[in-house]
Amino acid sequence: MSALLVTISFSHYCEKARWALDRAQVPYTEEAHAPLVHFWGTKRRGGSSTPLLRLADGRLLRESSDIVQYADAQRPGSLLPTEHRAEIDALIRRFDDELGPAVRRIVYYTLFEAGEAMAPLIRDSTTGLTRAAAPLLGMLLPPLIKRSLKIDAKGVARSRAKLEPLLSDIEAMLADGRRFLVGDRFTAADLTFAALYSPILVPPEQPVTSRTVLPPSLIRLRDEALARPAGQFAARIYREEREEREERDRVAR
Repeated sequence: MSALLVTISFSHYCEKARWALDRAQVPYTEEAHAPLVHFWGTKRRGGSSTPLLRLADGRLLRESSDIVQYADAQRPGSLLPTEHRAEIDALIRRFDDELGPAVRRIVYYTLFEAGEAMAPLIRDSTTGLTRAAAPLLGMLLPPLIKRSLKIDAKGVARSRAKLEPLLSDIEAMLADGRRFLVGDRFTAADLTFAALYSPILVPPEQPVTSRTVLPPSLIRLRDEALARPAGQFAARIYREEREEREERDRVAR
C-alpha cells in the first residue's frame, strides 16, 4: 500500500510536498481537491490542512516541510545534506513564512481583480465530482477565498512589501554566480523557493498548473517575475531539476 497525499491540486505548498516525494522516488497516490472542498479529504483522516500525507502505517504528516524531511529520510541527504543543514532549514522557514503566503495572496488578488474565471483551473487540475462541479465552484469559491485569506488591496500591498526584500536577498545571493542557493547541488532550499514561487511563474514542468491555459492577468504577472534574476533562477530550477514521474497523472478521487 502506497502513501496517500491529500492536496489542494494547485497549491504551491502541495507542489513542494509532491516534488519532494517525486524526487525521493516515494510511491504515493494523490487525492486532489479544490480549495475549501479539501476539508472533505482531510477532516475524515484526522487532519485539517493540505498537504496531508498518510503513510502506509497510518501515520500522518501535516506540514509540507515534514513531508520534505520524510522524503529525505528515504534517500538520506538527497534534499537535506548535513553539511549545510542549518542554512537550508533557515531558508526553508523564511520561504514558508514569507514567500508562500505573499505569492498566494498576490496571485489570487490578481486573478480576482481582473475578473478572470477560476473554473478552468479547478476543471483542469481535479477529477470526478470536483471536476464536474468546476463551473459552480468557480462562482462560489472566490468570495470565500477572499474572506478567509484576506485577499484585498491592503493585504496584497503588505504581501508585496514582504516579497520584494526576500527576492532582493535571493538575488544578492545569486550575484556571485552560484547555481544553487546552498552548496554546489540541488537541495530542499532550491525546491522550496521554486515551488512556492511557482504560482507566479507557472513553469511548464509544474505537473498541475501547467495543464491549464494561463489567463492574461497572470501572464503579465509571470512575465514581470521572469524579467528578474530570482524568477529566472526558479524557472531554471524547474527546468533542470523537476523530474517527471513515469505516470504523469496521479490524481485519484
